[in-house]
Amino acid sequence: MHLISGNQTKLRGFFPDYTWNFVADSILEGCMGKILADNPDSPSTLILTIPQHKLFIVGGEADTSSAHMFLSTLPNFSTIIPGKQAWVQVLNELHKGKIFPKKRYAYESDQLQEARLEAIIAELPQGFTLEQIDTARARQIMQEHSDLTEDQFFGFKTPDDFMRRGFGFCAMDGNRIVCIAATGAVCSNGMEIQINTHKRFRGLGLATATGAALILESLQRNIAPNWDAATKKSAGLAQKLGYVPKGTYYTYLYTGSRFWIGLRNFLRRVRGKKGD
Repeated sequence: MHLISGNQTKLRGFFPDYTWNFVADSILEGCMGKILADNPDSPSTLILTIPQHKLFIVGGEADTSSAHMFLSTLPNFSTIIPGKQAWVQVLNELHKGKIFPKKRYAYESDQLQEARLEAIIAELPQGFTLEQIDTARARQIMQEHSDLTEDQFFGFKTPDDFMRRGFGFCAMDGNRIVCIAATGAVCSNGMEIQINTHKRFRGLGLATATGAALILESLQRNIAPNWDAATKKSAGLAQKLGYVPKGTYYTYLYTGSRFWIGLRNFLRRVRGKKGD
């Protein structure tokens, strides 16, 4: 596969089934990640990747030698998102027993209401304050490695890059950041939301109020704020904020071993859970 650079939005048609968020658009616009093609001049297979997160959005033709070679050399614990459903069949054929699907929940932002968001912000729990992220806070968040900052600013290279293209808010307990709601990735069509709350401060409504501040700012800037949820808890928060369900889709985790899938299935049986 060959690395291609620059704005490649003309290649968006290689991913007709990827309609859930703006990550592919951000990569194709050259804002983050990398673009790989089997033939840079006349591609038939395309891979959009954020290497540090082992994330791969696969599009174009799936049944080619380049596609097979790429899928055969995936790093363990990679996340694959099909831009065309044909990739799912090929992935299952090559890695039978080594992958499992993960359901995600997508939402529409068309019916968000500023008045509703303002009312939610006003319900910020007593004793906490909201602070818009400035350059100093951006540096602090990027330098810290914890559950509170995990995946924050994933679409930005530096704090200055975030300040140029992104925005966000922190819930503060005095001088301590306890919740972050910020743009994870941005493109010309919209932005992705990333919210993290310190584990000791969860369940207080901080994510709701801080998220509402981020979404309100996005609407006032005429930027579509996309919500893409990995859990039912996150999905519930989306609807509380005014998002409308768009549908569900699947990403695929490649473990590299049948052992991990077997262990997962065993634990789910023990806990009485069924697969999605």
